Amino acid sequence: MIWWVILFLVAGMVLVISEFFLPGGILGGLGVLLVIISGVLGVYSYPDHGLFIILGEIVGVALCTVAGFYLLTRTRAAKMLTLELAQKADEGYVSAASDTSLLNREAVVLTALRPSGTIKAGDKRVDAVSNGVFIDEGTRVRVVEVHGSRVVVEPADTD
Repeated sequence: MIWWVILFLVAGMVLVISEFFLPGGILGGLGVLLVIISGVLGVYSYPDHGLFIILGEIVGVALCTVAGFYLLTRTRAAKMLTLELAQKADEGYVSAASDTSLLNREAVVLTALRPSGTIKAGDKRVDAVSNGVFIDEGTRVRVVEVHGSRVVVEPADTD
């Protein structure tokens, strides 16, 4: 009977470690189930050593989890999934080119900005956002920031 306990324990730990490499929950769930079955069989077969069996399994699963994290962080596949460098706009990583000709221009709100909507700058329709305030349709606004496709406006001063 001890061999079944050891077999279920080792198989469960292998499945828990394999969950790190093939995520999805099924392998890890089966692994935990096998470890629990191993503990139940061990305690049922050897009731005098039940506490040691359960503590040994808890320590074994903890060590397998730590080993799984250690191995996962050192594999080539994990390094391919991790972004190691920042993608900065000054290095050319930007989702859309900034139209800096809009900066400091005045425009008219076509659809209410709550806080996003559409403005008309010259003869261009542009999606824009306000600095958190609602701006009604027809209001004159000034473009204060352009970053990629994000155009930020605020109500124009009406002196």
